[in-house]
Amino acid sequence: MTSIELQDKKWLLKGNITFKEILPILDQVNQYDWKESIILDLSFVKEIDTTIISFILEQKRQAKKFGKQFSLENSPESLKSLASLYGIENLI
Repeated sequence: MTSIELQDKKWLLKGNITFKEILPILDQVNQYDWKESIILDLSFVKEIDTTIISFILEQKRQAKKFGKQFSLENSPESLKSLASLYGIENLI
């Protein structure tokens, strides 16, 4: 099951993050007030597609808009490969 836990300054993303599963995740994060910078922990992410890249870039835009940081930790190799494929490894 796909889920995201919002804990203080860390979001813990779990499960598959594909086009099919992203809407409930977006519903949750769109309610975030950006009073703090966020670290997205990808330790428990299983299957991904390009949807996760769009998700990450959008959250980075939101953080920047509010003068905050959005960073990643424990990125899976599959995300690094996708970012490299699209030439955006410096943004991810």
